[in-house]
Amino acid sequence: MQEWDFDIFKDSKKCAKSIICYKCNSKYDPRCGDPFNPYTIGLVDCNITDVPSHLKGKEPVICRKTVQNIHKSIRIVRDCGYVEDPVHDDQDCYSRLGSHDIDVTHCSCTSDMCNGSRMVVSNGPYWYSVTTSAMVSTAAITIMGFFLNIHHL
Repeated sequence: MQEWDFDIFKDSKKCAKSIICYKCNSKYDPRCGDPFNPYTIGLVDCNITDVPSHLKGKEPVICRKTVQNIHKSIRIVRDCGYVEDPVHDDQDCYSRLGSHDIDVTHCSCTSDMCNGSRMVVSNGPYWYSVTTSAMVSTAAITIMGFFLNIHHL
């Protein structure tokens, strides 16, 4: 009778959950832009794509959509992602404003083909100004209350 060794997987790497994402760049393929038609762009299994050299050892865990506005020229990149961000993954997209007429909007999600949808973009500069205004107002009221209490002593 032949003996089978089922311990061959004992030392192997754990099976990672595979994530499937759209992978394209609107600079080279206009079908990658918005509005996006998911039936015209291929999908990739992120676990079998080449890992960027600066991320060796990382496993793909998210799908990304990045909208780059460079000097009023829009480029959309959809790809696999390797670094989780619990604050932003599966949440509203967020924008970063750069210098010289450049801004970037990042979206990340953790389910298959999620970077094909029109992801919600939060209005970062608007909420930043609202939050800043509220903090300044609260500080001003607190300081005024402090000085008013001193004058009554």
